[in-house]
Amino acid sequence: MTALLVGVGSYVSAGILSLLFSRYRFWFSLLGWAGALTGASFGVSSFLGSGPLVGTLGRWGILGIEIVIDQTTLLFSGLVVILNIFTLVYLRGSKKGVFYCLYNFLLATTFSIAFSHDLFNLYVTIEFMSLVSILLIGYERKAYQIYAGAKYLIISSLAMSLYLIGLGLVYRAGGSLGISELARTVEGGTDLSISLGLCLMLTGLAVKGGVFLFSMWLPDAHSYSDTVVSALLSGMAIKSGLIGIIRVSEMLDWSQLLLVLGALTGIAGAIFALVSRKPKKILAHSTISQVGYILIGIGTGTPAGVLAASLHLFFHGLFKALLFLSVGAAGVGADDIDRARNLSVPLTSKVGLVVGSVSIMAIPPFNKYFSKTMLVEQVNQEWAWFAMLAIGLGTALYTLRLDWALIFEARTDWAGKNDFVVVVFALAVVLSSLLAWVILGSPEMVQLLSLHHLATYLVIPVVGGFALLLFKKKLSEISPPDFPFSLENSLVSLFTGFLLIELVLFVL
Repeated sequence: MTALLVGVGSYVSAGILSLLFSRYRFWFSLLGWAGALTGASFGVSSFLGSGPLVGTLGRWGILGIEIVIDQTTLLFSGLVVILNIFTLVYLRGSKKGVFYCLYNFLLATTFSIAFSHDLFNLYVTIEFMSLVSILLIGYERKAYQIYAGAKYLIISSLAMSLYLIGLGLVYRAGGSLGISELARTVEGGTDLSISLGLCLMLTGLAVKGGVFLFSMWLPDAHSYSDTVVSALLSGMAIKSGLIGIIRVSEMLDWSQLLLVLGALTGIAGAIFALVSRKPKKILAHSTISQVGYILIGIGTGTPAGVLAASLHLFFHGLFKALLFLSVGAAGVGADDIDRARNLSVPLTSKVGLVVGSVSIMAIPPFNKYFSKTMLVEQVNQEWAWFAMLAIGLGTALYTLRLDWALIFEARTDWAGKNDFVVVVFALAVVLSSLLAWVILGSPEMVQLLSLHHLATYLVIPVVGGFALLLFKKKLSEISPPDFPFSLENSLVSLFTGFLLIELVLFVL
């Protein structure tokens, strides 16, 4: 409880003070980060001393706000703190107005979501996070940013309305809002009211979490936003919906459903990323693709699978934010990679792109290798394993296409903006692999470094490189489709996804 209150209180105070005394906005934000770091440290200390903890905030019995401290909590709150310091130094007080107030409020809500183990508290914090995200997306008041923010607002409002209806059904049948109490209630079986309620809640969380068919708002919102906002949305904010899915999945066995959604999300996101031409758009679609791994991890239904999903969530937040900041520092986010010879990219941005790329392709010994390999070992269905192989090949294809344009074809500029931040962040991403050693331990890590896994993850990029050489010209002739991401089609896609959930659960 102390960890939650210290972290959230620090960010809220920093946001208010940066609004009242804008001259010192950077320093107040830095103090907010220090408070959040202290709160996360308290959480680590509590976990190491007592193991996973579930408590209640408030003295209202079963109506109290249930919070949890476990490995998922610590990984996500740690991700918030790390992205906070690097994006803050990247900004260096450059934004004016209420930006830093919104920035700190976004961090406060995401930090709070990490500890949430209560259905209604998840709703409140995710809704507030969405409101702040929308304001940050359209902060520069450019027409396309306002459109992207408005689309997110409409889809998000509809999705969380479905979540709230589902919450009412679950509460009526279960008599509690705390996930631990509800899990005990449904342990002997679920009635129609709880099953339908949880399906509605999953639909709302899927919209927030970047799940394909539900999150067609995501590519525009992430690619049109300011660089720092894109990094925070992709690296941190959409993880709130995935945290919600992890928590809600404790109450019901959704293994097959989540495996199906994970495979669909991963493959579809990779295809859209492959045919896109603008770097930020490629990275936005890539975010959807990488969400597929996390859903597959949750869908394994094992504690080790959920831990692998949480670890992947942490690693993805780091290397994806690095890729967005590298592209943003180069100022090429909205350019066409097919005309890369006309672009100039700073050397430091190329360094960030290299580190982010080898990480996202799971090349050993970079961070994603360990979370992805752990996922592979937990998947016990052959079709899901082949789906992960397809996602990995797609990742190699669009990453190598982006790298060929921005690293090899683009000219090298020896002086760039935010050189120090990008290089240090790249170093932090490289060193983040050590966290896997700390969490999993040496015996498990040695097993993950087996010759079979090493060979597989080294061969995939090689195969992707040859495939890219064969089809690069044809890819340049394909125009990325816009129709799936229009507002009206996004709404149709959302309801189609809801019907898919109902159909899969009915069949199973």
